[in-house]
Amino acid sequence: MSLFIRAATPGDTRTLAHLAGLDSRASLRGHALVAEFEGLPVAAVGLTSGTVIADPFVPNVEAVRALRERRYRMLRQGGDVGTASALLRRVAPVRPQPVGGHLQALIDAEARA
Repeated sequence: MSLFIRAATPGDTRTLAHLAGLDSRASLRGHALVAEFEGLPVAAVGLTSGTVIADPFVPNVEAVRALRERRYRMLRQGGDVGTASALLRRVAPVRPQPVGGHLQALIDAEARA
């Protein structure tokens, strides 16, 4: 059971709209990062705005933290200059990176229950 962070693609438009609807927020505009838990999108963050949308029906604290951290690192790496697409080109294709910690502990606890 793992959490992955990846760059949103044009095919994620519906996914982002669905997450925004669940979170009662407007959909993200522009480039975004998506957090997937076991292959299902649970949260996303806009690269330029920093706006976070998340599925309130799944534990997503670790996913949101990981998204914010990844966005911060991308902006710091780019010196906060240039376009979001230039930042994405530096990391594209984004390889899924596992995130552990508190979320993994919650998953393990639920599996034992």
